[in-house]
Amino acid sequence: MALTEKQKIGAKTLAQFAFVLLYGGARSGKTFLTIYFIIVNCLSNPGARWLIARKYATDIRASVWQDTLPKVLSMLDLHQGKDFMQIENGMILTFKNHARIICGGLDDKERVDKILGQEYFGIYLNESQDIPYSTVKTLLTRLAQKVEVWVKNAKGEDVKAVAQNRLFADLNPTSINHWTYKMFVLKQNPETGDSIPFAEKYGYVQMNPADNQANLPPGYIDSFLDVLKGNARNRYLLGEFTTDDDLRVFTPRGQYQWPEFIDWAKDRWNEVKLVGGLDLGFQDADAFVILAYIDGDENVWLVWEHKARRQDINQLVTAIRDGIEWARKEIPNREKNFDIYADTATIRHGKEGDSKKSMSMLAHDYGLPVRPAYKRDKRTAIEHLQSIVNEGSLHIPRSGVFFEEAEVTVWTRNEDGSIIREIDDDIYHPDMMDAILYPIRFLTAYGNSAMIGGGEPPPVDQVTQTPLLDMSNVEAMKKMMNRDGEVF
Repeated sequence: MALTEKQKIGAKTLAQFAFVLLYGGARSGKTFLTIYFIIVNCLSNPGARWLIARKYATDIRASVWQDTLPKVLSMLDLHQGKDFMQIENGMILTFKNHARIICGGLDDKERVDKILGQEYFGIYLNESQDIPYSTVKTLLTRLAQKVEVWVKNAKGEDVKAVAQNRLFADLNPTSINHWTYKMFVLKQNPETGDSIPFAEKYGYVQMNPADNQANLPPGYIDSFLDVLKGNARNRYLLGEFTTDDDLRVFTPRGQYQWPEFIDWAKDRWNEVKLVGGLDLGFQDADAFVILAYIDGDENVWLVWEHKARRQDINQLVTAIRDGIEWARKEIPNREKNFDIYADTATIRHGKEGDSKKSMSMLAHDYGLPVRPAYKRDKRTAIEHLQSIVNEGSLHIPRSGVFFEEAEVTVWTRNEDGSIIREIDDDIYHPDMMDAILYPIRFLTAYGNSAMIGGGEPPPVDQVTQTPLLDMSNVEAMKKMMNRDGEVF
């Protein structure tokens, strides 16, 4: 099987270093090369277990399990039943020498528990821009399978030795603040900035579409990539990490660990209040958060985070109830009940009439304490959230989901180089940010006296002093009315 010149360089890098990042533009051959290397490694190392992981199980099934992996196996003239066996449901491929490749998504707790139940010789994080560093740290604890190999000693004798475990990652680059850039390029601990131990074991290669032109359809680069502008061009054509710090939306100052919240809340537990936020996703993820605060105190604490893509309504309900139950156990004597401000959209999966989820279903069918979120003037709301994140009054779990989003969420750069204060969704879609915006709107409107007047809160009813609903979505509001005409 012929490799391109850049793939040959990549193959040498994968062989030379234990920890390798392949980054660059779209369709540059990164995934193909890495899977090729893993298969050859499995054939050479009996019993070795490799994990190939992506953020979402549905994505890895469609892209790796059903596409790239079969192509590479075929090109290597390896055949099902003769050279390897497949378990379709578990996405497990086992070779005759008992080496194994396991494909997995990291968005499903049950599957993650199974993944973490084994040790691996090697782990490959595909499309790692979607995988938070907190997850990477957990996976690294399972990079511990011992595989013995024969090597020659100084005397030229064949002796057994333990092979080096390996971690590979690839991505279309985002921001230089992403953990991959810090770990592989700067050779720093992504959390502390300290130099990583054994830095000589880390390597990286940039691979771009032009390096893989021989394997691309005619005109692909000219027609689809060369026409891109701004950050999308840098990412998908040029394969460059974004270096403009002025593009960053969030630079969190209030990173915290749980004992710091305990210290803040001690002697005031009975004053602690909670409020939730929920953003429903279709192609993007569902995101659910719980914020803790004390009226009159400008400090707000993000205490619960959940994010998962393509959940059905039952999975989402379970996740919300898990968060509510956690709050009951971990935050004693606080105000027992709290509202969750939610997106009013109806999200459908698959064909029309297939499974769906909506705020009205969460309220009516499952009895969850959801309320319609105010959604007007999102740009102002984002800028206000930016200010309280960057000032440190919104305290964010260190290496949590929103912290990871903050590392890669950037403004859009115009063709003339100017910054447009709109989120660049070509780089990353910040689902957690959307969920946090809803309860922050509540706090700035009337929920927390220390925050009222911040940003641009929704208009308030002069009699009840509660936010007026965003009636731009009248149909959604009608669906949320019960028989007495009251809005949940």
